[in-house]
Amino acid sequence: MEQTQAKYGSYRWVVLVLFMFQVILTQFLWLNFAAIQPTIEKLLSISDFQFVLLLSVFNIFNLLLSLPVGAILDSKGFKFTVGLGSVIMAVAVLLRLKSDSYGWILAGQIGVAIAQPFIVNSGAKLASVWFNKNEEALANGLASMAMFIGMIAGLVITPIIIQHMDLFHVIAIYDAVIVFGSVLFLLFAKDNPAISTTLKHEEQAYHPIQAYKQLFQIKEMIVLACIMFIGVGFFNGFTNWLDKLLLPQGFSEDQSGIIGGILVGGGIVGAVVIPILSDMIKRRKPFLIIGTIAAGVFMYPLTHTKDYTTAIVLAGILGFMVISLLPILFQMTIEVVGERLTGSATGMLWTFGATGAIVTIYSMEFIGERTKDFRNGVWVLMVLFLIAFILSLMLKETYGRQHNNASTKQ
Repeated sequence: MEQTQAKYGSYRWVVLVLFMFQVILTQFLWLNFAAIQPTIEKLLSISDFQFVLLLSVFNIFNLLLSLPVGAILDSKGFKFTVGLGSVIMAVAVLLRLKSDSYGWILAGQIGVAIAQPFIVNSGAKLASVWFNKNEEALANGLASMAMFIGMIAGLVITPIIIQHMDLFHVIAIYDAVIVFGSVLFLLFAKDNPAISTTLKHEEQAYHPIQAYKQLFQIKEMIVLACIMFIGVGFFNGFTNWLDKLLLPQGFSEDQSGIIGGILVGGGIVGAVVIPILSDMIKRRKPFLIIGTIAAGVFMYPLTHTKDYTTAIVLAGILGFMVISLLPILFQMTIEVVGERLTGSATGMLWTFGATGAIVTIYSMEFIGERTKDFRNGVWVLMVLFLIAFILSLMLKETYGRQHNNASTKQ
């Protein structure tokens, strides 16, 4: 066993990089049209609702599929689950080549939305089965960082290249990269051979209904899932309505876009730095508490300041302290349930998160439309983070918890 682990130990970084590339691509496809709404609506002769549908199908299918995908992760393993998602995505993007048809582009987006949970939701499982206990948080952080890199790339790259070529060639280039990335993953990604024998019997004995019944009986999992509901709800609600939150202060659309980029950029940095700090001090809970406090402290002034520099600084801090909680949540989940049920537990988290995204987006819209000021919707987020702060106090420290299967890893 030790020789096998030593032989394949360094390959964990290859698998992680391959996985991160797939995550970047799925997030990229989610938002590749987001920054060129007027262009897409004009080229395809579609309404605002039809355009929003190209993006919203991702939240819908994340909500519908996260629990089943979690079950597949724990019964079939990491390589099978992500590989299946990669195949679905590679086939789906080819439908978008009919670039003059809204129906075909929507069908392609739906296919990618179906594939997304198979890929994005697998990060914690990868960390738990491929990485040492003192590297799991970092692996979760890097996987989370890939999500945000993909989002920024989707928002930035398309508006630039659409100025130099037509929509068909833009989509064709994207699709070629997607197919290449999928083939790359299928050829070189592996399940960890050092623990495959150990997990085989557990996978064969896995029963999804019993697994989720067990998870919903764990108080800490319910608390973590509720915090995930609030955190993902904040990210989606805040970024979705960022223009409407900032324009009343006199910021231009370009400035609003830069502030949003700084917010996500802060999250990218924090997704790596915070897990490293967490491992250094051997604590998870303090970062969760500090992050929920930071959300309440910095969110309101960001949406009310009229100074551009102040807004950029506040956005960076908010992203660094709050968005970076995602890998901490995943790591605490691994430590609460153990690697055997990591996939199912992550599926539970993402189901709550997708629900939070939908609820928060439409709650903020309802309040904004009724009060004629979208900034009033920030109060919803602040109340939610007050709840998250209270919930985080209820959690026990998870660092260093050992499970029966933990000893199988190097």
